[in-house]
Amino acid sequence: MWQETAKNNFSAELSTDSSWQELTDGQEISLISQLQTTLDIQQQLDIFAMHVSRVLPMTAVQLQTAQGNFQAAGSKPGRHDYQSELVLEQQLLGQLKYQSNFSFSALIQRQLLLLESEWLYALRNALLVNRLQQMALKDPLTTLGNRRFFDDSFAKAIQLAKRHQQPFALLLLDLDNFKQVNDLAGHSTGDQVLLAVADCMRETLRATDSLFRFGGDEFAVLLQDQDAEHAELIAARLQQHISKHPLLKLHQVGCSIGLAWLGPEQQARDLFHLADEALYQAKTSGKGKVGGGTISFAGIPRPARSLKAPLASLAAAN
Repeated sequence: MWQETAKNNFSAELSTDSSWQELTDGQEISLISQLQTTLDIQQQLDIFAMHVSRVLPMTAVQLQTAQGNFQAAGSKPGRHDYQSELVLEQQLLGQLKYQSNFSFSALIQRQLLLLESEWLYALRNALLVNRLQQMALKDPLTTLGNRRFFDDSFAKAIQLAKRHQQPFALLLLDLDNFKQVNDLAGHSTGDQVLLAVADCMRETLRATDSLFRFGGDEFAVLLQDQDAEHAELIAARLQQHISKHPLLKLHQVGCSIGLAWLGPEQQARDLFHLADEALYQAKTSGKGKVGGGTISFAGIPRPARSLKAPLASLAAAN
């Protein structure tokens, strides 16, 4: 997408205000019309980058926003860089960083500013839609995925695991003694406990793992490929990390975990039912345990094993 060499007489073509104005008028109409075709931030950035490359050959265009960082397709480092803030009605939408092998003269900066002004309203709309989408898929307290996001991710992950014959495991977590926190210390403290659990999950698991809060004190984790093969150890490590957190230890909050692997003939509802049953076993056998069943995953037999042992026994066994 990026132009790697400057056009001949590029600077001469933009040497006068009148010639620039003629170019800008044509580009403004095209840029606005293209930006109005999508509310996807990445797509808008790619469209904007193509128009920017007509002003100066770029190696990279990056956009930083409160909702995440984006970069145009094909971006790579350049010898010169230039940054600009995107502000609309005194609201900072984001910051643009350009990189090019050519210097950013005052005239080039002015031309970029004019193009940026044509993006502001479309970008604001895209940021608003993106924020609403994120809110619809995330638990507002912990920012983990919510139940709606889980249902969608769970189904897609199982399809992918079956297609590539890769291991897949589901962990269902339920906090032990959480009700007494709300009853004795209040819901504000209960919220702090839930946030601490979410932090423990993020610190224990990899960024590629999918973490969810169903609501209340129920959580879920999707483990794929190599992580699924070591699901027992991961569950034990997560449980141990939660039990050692200072705030959770103060309020005597732990967790029980239900674990199930995907079998070759299982559907999403079957795997969820197995993990839910395993969680029930863990809760009824004394809490603070990991429950699991005799399951196979991705067509590979999984040896039968009882996971009803307390955490210390499970950790030692692994």
